[in-house]
Amino acid sequence: MSSQINQVKIIREVNVQAEEFYKDAVEMGIHAASALKANHRSQMTGLENIAESALKYSDIFDYIKRQTARYSYWQQGPEHEKTGEAFGERLLKYLEQELRNRRDSVCRRLVVGDKTEEDKQLRRHLYLLLIRQFVRQLVVQYEYRARLVDNKKGA
Repeated sequence: MSSQINQVKIIREVNVQAEEFYKDAVEMGIHAASALKANHRSQMTGLENIAESALKYSDIFDYIKRQTARYSYWQQGPEHEKTGEAFGERLLKYLEQELRNRRDSVCRRLVVGDKTEEDKQLRRHLYLLLIRQFVRQLVVQYEYRARLVDNKKGA
């Protein structure tokens, strides 16, 4: 199979997954807006920048861990849930577990194994693409929700 066909299939599969996890990105964006508020927008743009530029998914995970350790608002649950999971922990768990499972599902459909170095590299690339897509959607939802909350306060 030519690499061009592979790329088209990869893009299609990532986009299908993005549609399927859109609802999760909305929920996570609401949580981010609740925890970080609009005045910490740079935290979300920093996350998006790291996700877009990272060559390894561990760089994204390390950023989330660092922000969660440093800032109390990354440690907050949603306002409507008093016993809710911290934003940073919830995001990290979602990326590490849910998106890894989605990557594995995509790899099964595309018949990408995990034995050869080429297959392992493709699996890492798919995982990074899924993370980037999720983070993009999350940040858009955060900005939308944070702005709505700000506008209601100013009204």
